[in-house]
Amino acid sequence: MKPEKKFEFSEVINAQTVKKIGHDIKKVWQDFDVKQLEKRVLTKLSSLAFKDRANLIADVLYELLPKDFELAGQILLDSFGEQLDAPDFTGQNAFMYMPHGVYVSRYGLDAQHFELSTQFLYEMTKRFSAEFAIRPFLNKFPLQMIGKLQTWVKDDNQHVRRLVSEGTRPRLPWAPRVTVYDDDYTVIMDLLAMLRNDPELYVRRSVANHLNDLTKDRKDLVLAHLEVWNKQPNPKIVWLTKHALRTLVKAGDAGALKILGFSNNPEVKVQRFALEKQQLKLGEQLVFSFDIESQSAYSQRLVVDYIIHFKKANGSQAPKVFKLKVLELEGHQSIQLKKKQLFQQLSTRVLYEGRHQVELQINGKSFGIQEFELVF
Repeated sequence: MKPEKKFEFSEVINAQTVKKIGHDIKKVWQDFDVKQLEKRVLTKLSSLAFKDRANLIADVLYELLPKDFELAGQILLDSFGEQLDAPDFTGQNAFMYMPHGVYVSRYGLDAQHFELSTQFLYEMTKRFSAEFAIRPFLNKFPLQMIGKLQTWVKDDNQHVRRLVSEGTRPRLPWAPRVTVYDDDYTVIMDLLAMLRNDPELYVRRSVANHLNDLTKDRKDLVLAHLEVWNKQPNPKIVWLTKHALRTLVKAGDAGALKILGFSNNPEVKVQRFALEKQQLKLGEQLVFSFDIESQSAYSQRLVVDYIIHFKKANGSQAPKVFKLKVLELEGHQSIQLKKKQLFQQLSTRVLYEGRHQVELQINGKSFGIQEFELVF
C-alpha cells in the first residue's frame, strides 16, 4: 500500500510561473509575444513532469526569441529579477529560472557565446542554482571554465562560490556526471581547498557533499586531503570532515574512522540486545535496546549506528544505515541505549510485509542482528 500523494513537485513550475516569465521578458523586450508563450505552453503543462516542463518552456522561448543567442541570451539576462538574499531556493520565483538554465545550456553552448553564457550562469546562480546548467560547459570548455571557477571561488556572493563546488560535483543527483577532470582532479581539489573555510555553512555543506561523492571513486585522494586539512583543525574543518566522510564511516572504512578519531576495532562488547516486539503492525514503532560495555581501560570514541534491512518487493532485503549516537565511552564503562523508529509508508520508501532485520554497528563493525516481522 503506497501513501497518497499530497504534493506534486512538478507544480512548482505552473501557469503562474509561465506568465511571470513572459511578463518579465516583455518588460525588457517589447516585441515578445506573451500570449503565444502561454498558448504553446499552458495547453501541455499539466501532463508533464518537472524537467519536461522546464524543457518545454525553453523550447518555446527559443521559438519566440531572436535566433541569435547574443540577442536572446542578453534579453533573458536583462529579464532576471532580484537576487536571493538567503541560501534557499524556495517559492515560484526561484524555480521559474529552471527553463532559463535549460535554454543557456542548449543554445548558448558555443565558443562564440562563451562570455555571455558564463555571465548568464553567474547571474542565474544568484537567483536559482545553475549547478545543472553549468555541466555541459564544464564538459565542452574544461580549461576555460576552470579559469572562470578560479575567479568565482573568490566572489562575494555565496551562491556563486557554492556553484564552484556544486556545479563540479561528480555525482550530483539528477544530473549527468562530470568526468572531464578525471585525469587531473587536482584543479578541482585546489578550488575545494579554497572553500573549506568558507564563512557560509551553505557553501561548506556543498564542499562536504562533493567530497562525499568523491569517496566513491577517489577515496584515497579525499582521505589524503582531509588528513592534511585536519593537521590544523578548526570547527569548520571538523564539521566538513565529518559530513564528507559519512558514507565511508557507515561502511566502516579504517582510514575515515582514523581521521575522525575512531578506532576501526573498538574494544567493546554488546549485551542484552533485544526488541520489545518481534512483530510490528504498519504504523507501530520498532523499539530496541542494548548495552555497550567497554573492554578497555582507556577512553574510546564510538560512532553507534543501526541498520534496517528492509524487505523489498522481490523478497530480498535492502540495508539502510541510520545514525544513533556518537559517544565517548570511558574505560570499563557500560552504557545502555534505546531507540524507537516508526514504521509507516513514506514517499521515499515503500514498506512490504514480511521479515525485516535490525543490525547494530559500532565504528563500522557489526555487533549483532535481530529479526522482526512487519504485518499490514
